[in-house]
This record gives sequence, C-alpha cells and structure tokens, in this order.
Amino acid sequence: MTRKKQMHLITRPFSHVHNILTALGFTERTQRDGCVYELTFRDPITLQDYLYQLPTKTASNGLTIVHLHKACFRDKVEIPLSAIEAATQMMAEVEQYLSSHVPKPSSAPIDETMNGRMANTEEEVKKLGKEMASMPTNSQVMENGMVPDPIQ
Repeated sequence: MTRKKQMHLITRPFSHVHNILTALGFTERTQRDGCVYELTFRDPITLQDYLYQLPTKTASNGLTIVHLHKACFRDKVEIPLSAIEAATQMMAEVEQYLSSHVPKPSSAPIDETMNGRMANTEEEVKKLGKEMASMPTNSQVMENGMVPDPIQ
C-alpha cells in the first residue's frame, strides 16, 4: 500500500518565512521565482552530510508560498534513518512555526500617535521638569571630562 503525499502549502509574508527558517538554521539560495532554503543534516555514524531543501515561491500578491510537501534531500543516494528522522522533526517544527503566524495589528493613525507634545497632562509636565532639573548642564558635563550630547 502506498500513501499519497498531501499537498501542503503555507502562505506568509517573506520576512516572516525568512526569519523563521534562518532562525532554525536554514540558508537561503535565491532562484528566479522564489527561494530554496537548505539545511545540512549530518549522520553521526557515517559522518556524512546530507543536504535537505525546502522550496518556496513568490505569489502574485507578494506573499511567499512554502511548499512543505516538496521538501526533500537533494542527493538521490540512500539517506540514513537518523538524517530522515531529524529532517522529519525539523519539518514538523517549521510547519508549527509558520502556521502560528499572527498578523500584526494595524498601527494607530499618525495624528493620534504624534501629538507634538512631550507631556500630555500637567502632572507629566511637573514630573518632566523635576527630571530635567536634576540633569547636569553641558558645562558641568564638560568639567567632568565627558562629551555632552549634540545639540538636539
């Protein structure tokens, strides 16, 4: 009995895919319509390295499609069971990390965020005044042999 491979795709922004895969140890190799991420598995018995590849493509909307079902060892030689098990475990991690993507919430409008004030309430102004009063002046800083901050 043979098992049919399921087609498993994950679509995410490139930066998310790239950050996850490089953090897991993959290296990127750019191709015409996407990237191939590669990771080397070493068999502890034979001390041979086996290159594992995970292909990605860039979709028309700019997102990156990760083809988990096409991930495989590059060389068509007999791969030791230890390397296969390590690759299977790694792909489970990759799938878990990529599937748990939560989009960033949209930021507040600029007119709400940048109101042009250092302090919004009278209490904050008083607190800021006390903090500034305890700060040394530029001449005091230079007397102590240090370099003052540049003019803001």
